[in-house]
Amino acid sequence: MSSFKARRKWASASAIALVLACTSCTTVNGGPVAGTPGPTATSFSAPSIRQTDGSGRNLPFVTEFENRWNINNNGSPYEPCTEVSVDVVRQFGLDPSSVRDAAASDFQTIRGCDWTLIEDGRSSIAQFVANILHPNEGLTGHKTLNQAGTKWFPDIEVEGRRVLVESMMAGECTVYVQSGTAVVITSVTRLGFRRPATEAVCREATDFLRATISEIPV
Repeated sequence: MSSFKARRKWASASAIALVLACTSCTTVNGGPVAGTPGPTATSFSAPSIRQTDGSGRNLPFVTEFENRWNINNNGSPYEPCTEVSVDVVRQFGLDPSSVRDAAASDFQTIRGCDWTLIEDGRSSIAQFVANILHPNEGLTGHKTLNQAGTKWFPDIEVEGRRVLVESMMAGECTVYVQSGTAVVITSVTRLGFRRPATEAVCREATDFLRATISEIPV
């Protein structure tokens, strides 16, 4: 699955979020008025699922996830699925029609999209948002908390903003920039027998972030 490694690091947080989703469910207050018929299954209409970003722009797909935007990814208003332009998608050799939700289930930690390469449908670039667990510690705390299972490279700077760089495996690289109390994560995954060197993949991830960072609020 494209971007699987990038998403895996958020799996534990997503599992916790699913538990929180269940424990925070609400019920209808009160009951039927005496002498009047009680509500039936058909008395309630299904809630409308949000299909837009914070500015009212339509997502490039129809989401079935009522809690796609949730307490685990609402630290930044940035929505990659609408902010990344088609021109940028094409600039990086991606297929605009391949855009899909980065979330695989409801109430996930991540919120964003990924696109597959035209020349290799197994490879992809993804950009998504996830809240920082300890916002007061910023990127430093986020990096410390996620030391295991990956290789962190020296921090870089993009348009005057600090960016974290790490790789979990050959042909994969992920960069992080802070936005509000969240991180915007850009991940490149190159599969196949001739995977580019990690340095080249990290440059591609950094270039994609650079092409979109003007839209990412501080």
